[in-house]
Amino acid sequence: MATSRKLTLPKKSSLKPKKAGDKIRTENISAPSSPVFMILAGEHSGDLLGAEVLKELKKHDPDLTFFGIGGPRMLEEGFDSIENMEELSVIGFTAVLFKYKFLKALMDRLVEEAVARSCTHAILVDYPGFNLRLAARLKELGIKVIFYVSPQLWAWNFGRIYKIKETIDLMLVLFPFEKKIYDDYGVRSVFVGHPIAQRIKEKIRKESPIPVDEKQLAHLQTITLMPGSRSGEIHRMLDTLLRSASLIHQEAEAEKKHVRFLIPNINLKEEEFIQTKIKETEESNPGIKIEYLFDRSLRCIEASDIVLVTSGTATLEVVYFEKPMVILYKVSLLSYFISALLIRTPFIGLVNILSGRETVKELIQAECTPEETVRETMAILKNKKYRNQMIEEIRSVKESLGEEHSSKNASRAILQFLKEKPASV
Repeated sequence: MATSRKLTLPKKSSLKPKKAGDKIRTENISAPSSPVFMILAGEHSGDLLGAEVLKELKKHDPDLTFFGIGGPRMLEEGFDSIENMEELSVIGFTAVLFKYKFLKALMDRLVEEAVARSCTHAILVDYPGFNLRLAARLKELGIKVIFYVSPQLWAWNFGRIYKIKETIDLMLVLFPFEKKIYDDYGVRSVFVGHPIAQRIKEKIRKESPIPVDEKQLAHLQTITLMPGSRSGEIHRMLDTLLRSASLIHQEAEAEKKHVRFLIPNINLKEEEFIQTKIKETEESNPGIKIEYLFDRSLRCIEASDIVLVTSGTATLEVVYFEKPMVILYKVSLLSYFISALLIRTPFIGLVNILSGRETVKELIQAECTPEETVRETMAILKNKKYRNQMIEEIRSVKESLGEEHSSKNASRAILQFLKEKPASV
């Protein structure tokens, strides 16, 4: 079991929605001598991007001021976060409904903070459901809005591009095809590249390798289980992954083979929950080996023969290591039906979207069962031709992502934007 860790985060706030008719006071606000940035990241992937850009911008101009909402990576850079980022981590339409009052009150508070701190610019990182609405509020105050990571217009709700054109001053995109979309609609955008390659190179040096018993190496298969980083994902996906592990273990034991399971986690809040679930699985499946590792996801992927991964940015990390995978995803039934009406692409996994075909199997909603997961996992492990073809297509997707240092490109684009369009407050 991992030892406990402590991290200082903003305390939970008892936010209350503003009453109808309440106004934001803007009088007696003086213009700052240098730009003041609000940065908002609503989940762990955005926290990483926000931290990288924050670090690069501070290198160029140490007088810049930053505040908003960020996670542990941004806090490490000295970021002033006014709320615990985990409070924003919601999945699906129904989850948003339950947190609507909190999110509305939080947005009001962010607008008030923007005025009180004489904010000149905002860098809104991903998290489009909340950030696009926040962008409209900030735009009304004359704040210049930069959006980092394009909403997936090409996947669903393309009509958002008109709102983006009205409210976003600069869009920073990760994929070349996204820039073409914005160019066609007259939205200023810059292709900065995907951060995955550079981020992995930097982060993996900080992660210690996964030890392997050399005597067992030839007879051992390693499978990494990735339930996601957000609390909702972890609670929704972990049981399916652990039940899958149990069935795989039983099948392997029957064939006198050995499987080692790894579960990485970066969400400190869910550490106890994950460890408890692992213990329950081990107690009910004698001989199964499941190792919990905090903040070592890259080493887990690197050590794997196959990865069972919840759909999201983690799929690109698996692509970087050219590992075969199975993509799993589940949301509430209502969220699924609503999204089914809106989604424009036949795939949800980025590896499949980028390749333009089902390079890896996606098990979504009703198909996301332990039985289906085991069936696909064993097909990959036992069918060498199938596995090699998958790896070859994954390698092609990796090459399309490039090796650019996206955070440096993003910071350069932001600094250039500051020179060309100084904010007026």
